[in-house]
Amino acid sequence: MTNSPFDLLVLLGCAQGFIWASLLWLNRTGNRTANRLLAVLIGLLALMSLALAIPIFNRWISLALDFLPLNMAMPIGPLIYFYAKSILDPAFRIGPTERLHFYPVVLDWGGSLIAWLFVGGVLLGFFPGQDHQAWGTIIDEYNTYVDIPRWVSMAVYVMLTRRFIQQHQPASNISNTAGHQLGLQWLKQLVRVFFVFQLIWTMHLVPYIIPGTRSALLDKFGWYPIYIPVALIIYWLGLKGYLHARNTPIDAAARSGSATSIPAEMVEKVVGLLTIAMQTDKLYLDPELTVEKISRHTQLPQRTVSFVLNQHLQKSFSTFVNEYRIEAVKGQLTNPANKHLTLMGVAYECGFNSQATFQRTFKQLTGLSPKQYASQQTAER
Repeated sequence: MTNSPFDLLVLLGCAQGFIWASLLWLNRTGNRTANRLLAVLIGLLALMSLALAIPIFNRWISLALDFLPLNMAMPIGPLIYFYAKSILDPAFRIGPTERLHFYPVVLDWGGSLIAWLFVGGVLLGFFPGQDHQAWGTIIDEYNTYVDIPRWVSMAVYVMLTRRFIQQHQPASNISNTAGHQLGLQWLKQLVRVFFVFQLIWTMHLVPYIIPGTRSALLDKFGWYPIYIPVALIIYWLGLKGYLHARNTPIDAAARSGSATSIPAEMVEKVVGLLTIAMQTDKLYLDPELTVEKISRHTQLPQRTVSFVLNQHLQKSFSTFVNEYRIEAVKGQLTNPANKHLTLMGVAYECGFNSQATFQRTFKQLTGLSPKQYASQQTAER
């Protein structure tokens, strides 16, 4: 059998994608988390291209396309977002909270799960084998309409990425290092490319979800108007991303703290903003307070907040916040109006969300357990 020129172009992009993904995954230069997030992103685009253009020269390949979820688009948006985070914050890591963003990938598995359900039902005698055409129609319809949440997901995360980049624009000369500037420029290009891709996808998606608008031209070219741009994105993303990883090593100040990339007067300004956020605005009362939240509140880059806390105040973010919470607890315990509250009731009101964290932190900062401190205050009164 022969492949069309469109298939060959998409397959070349697919092969190039697997090459770039491998190089990025194994690359030890620069930020390893960022390299691997980009590698997975490119690898998923390559898999999607393979599912469209692979030559079907025997029934096993046809079955593989039906039963293996090669077209996984739901993780692409989160990967773009977290890649941007890892570029601008070298300390960023994928944790349990971040993994929740990838759970919607089950929507990508839906068509394959339906196929497996049908085969299992036939083997167990629940469904007649001659119903395969009806089930095939269901799978085709599912695979068409699941593109709606895929499109929405990517659009939301591209907008979140754009907003995140804007928040990390350096104010004055805060975080105005060469590496930070290069990262911002690269990510702005990335967002623009995926924004243009979203527009192309939108124009192509409408006729598929509204069959009455489907034109003969669209039916003739199928999904190629989407996957040819994907092939081009793979080429561009792989080359530019790899060169960025090779030419932009991790900022030494962010890793070792031996360099001071923020002038003294700016450190004083940042400390002042953080102090106001705690003492006046009482952000510590939020039990889910994160560096990202305080960054948004103070209009400071996350990287700057972490750098000032770690290298100039010599404390972690959690220690910085918990110090204010402990002072609030001590104030509450000396207030007669709070006699009806338990120790943990006071702790929860002051921003703690874990009994173990509260007790451990209180003992570290006061030298007494919360109960001992409360008894001491009662005796002194």
